[in-house]
Amino acid sequence: MRKKRMGVIGRQGTKLTIVNFLGVGIGVLSTLFLYPKDPALYGLIAYVIATGTLFEPFASMGIQVIVLRYFSRLKTDNQSGNGLFAYALLHLSLGIVFFSVFFWLFSDFALSLVKQVNAQDSKNIDLFFHFIPVLVGLLALQNLLNYYIANYRRIVIPGIILNLLPKIWIPIAFLLAYHGFIDSTGIVYVVLAMVVVSVTGLLVYLKWLGHLSFKPQWQIYRGSTLREMVTYGLFGLLGVVGTQMAYRIDQSMLGTILSMKSVGIFTFALTIAMTIDMPAKSIMNISGPLISDFFEKGEMDKIKEHYHKIALNLFSVGLFLYLGLVLVADDVFMLTKDPTNLLTARKIAMILAFAKLVDMLTGPNDLIIGISRYYRFNMILILVLSLGNILLNYSFIRKYGVFGPAMASVGFIVTFNFIKVIFLWVKFRMLPFSLAMLPLMISALFCAGIHYFLPRMGYPIIDGLIGGMILLLGYLVPLLYWRWAPDLVKMLEGGLGSLGLKSPIK
Repeated sequence: MRKKRMGVIGRQGTKLTIVNFLGVGIGVLSTLFLYPKDPALYGLIAYVIATGTLFEPFASMGIQVIVLRYFSRLKTDNQSGNGLFAYALLHLSLGIVFFSVFFWLFSDFALSLVKQVNAQDSKNIDLFFHFIPVLVGLLALQNLLNYYIANYRRIVIPGIILNLLPKIWIPIAFLLAYHGFIDSTGIVYVVLAMVVVSVTGLLVYLKWLGHLSFKPQWQIYRGSTLREMVTYGLFGLLGVVGTQMAYRIDQSMLGTILSMKSVGIFTFALTIAMTIDMPAKSIMNISGPLISDFFEKGEMDKIKEHYHKIALNLFSVGLFLYLGLVLVADDVFMLTKDPTNLLTARKIAMILAFAKLVDMLTGPNDLIIGISRYYRFNMILILVLSLGNILLNYSFIRKYGVFGPAMASVGFIVTFNFIKVIFLWVKFRMLPFSLAMLPLMISALFCAGIHYFLPRMGYPIIDGLIGGMILLLGYLVPLLYWRWAPDLVKMLEGGLGSLGLKSPIK
């Protein structure tokens, strides 16, 4: 059974990673050759999406974490959620109504504050501000469907819809606006249309899986179970709000305090840094339901084993991608017509990517604590730290400009993960670290040292190829040959095998 579960993670994780990297590839090409044409325009699009994402948890009211935690307990032999989906829709509908009423009551006051802070872009902000409840409601429904489908160990099709579709849709929106076919309001409509298409695709896929049921079974949610779910959802709301404030507030604060151009440059950096944690997103999406199952059955030994393996796999891949950013990125950017903004973004990306690497090093600690009986600790901790992160962002943006949010993110993520690692050791006697990580770090330092002392040729293509060879021979080949991350190597071999290929290194 354990091999079957890990096989599910391997197959789904490998496929989704391929999809994610395809999306990142499109995003990087757009960042290199398209968005630099008008960073302010791209910043406006990113600001609209980031602001909707930031407010989404207030409408969701913790329903995603309820679906993740209670699906295993309520499912029947045919994998039905026992009316959980119907309850989730009702819960979400009430959340959207409450958020919309609250937003419209205070929207004029909030908008006046935004205009006082940033008069430069107040017109653009004013145009889309009143569309926020609609965007937030659609994003909340989209996330609910994604979480619910993940309980059936299906993450590839949702990954295509949620990760690949925007990478195609947003460049189209940018080109339409850049050439004058749509104005700022049109951009908002295009973003709304994208989310509508995503929600429709997820609903169709859930129907295709045979699990789209609007039939409630109210008797299951009476008594203690319903009270427990509502309580968990409220704490989940605090945790998700904290997460959004910690990880998603950067672009919104930049656009509010500085300018849309700064949002554009920062989003360039974020697109580059996102390549680091793409594998993490793939594995975490499928690991959540498994960890929930382990807790439900009291299988702590399997949770510890899972924690160890996932941390090693994520760190080995994350370190490889971070090295790629160090060794090759500058040379790639020098091939563009105007690399100035991209080279600035690269410096920001290095800071953001380091924060993501620390997050990957500590494994799925957030999931483990969040699903355990100590979920209140995790949710209150992230809420408290996120408030500190907001203050840091405000202070650092004022002082360091577009570099400020990246510096604040490093401080937040390092502190957050350090506390979670200590907590898991105290409560469960488990750590994510292992001796297997040591050769990975030594190999990475060796590659960075060789690249640093090696003289530059002065031609970006040649220097980029040299950096790529150092990465390949100094890190990837030893990783595969000595199997420093055995499960990762098996996953890669399985992925190649599914394509009819054999591993070049045995």
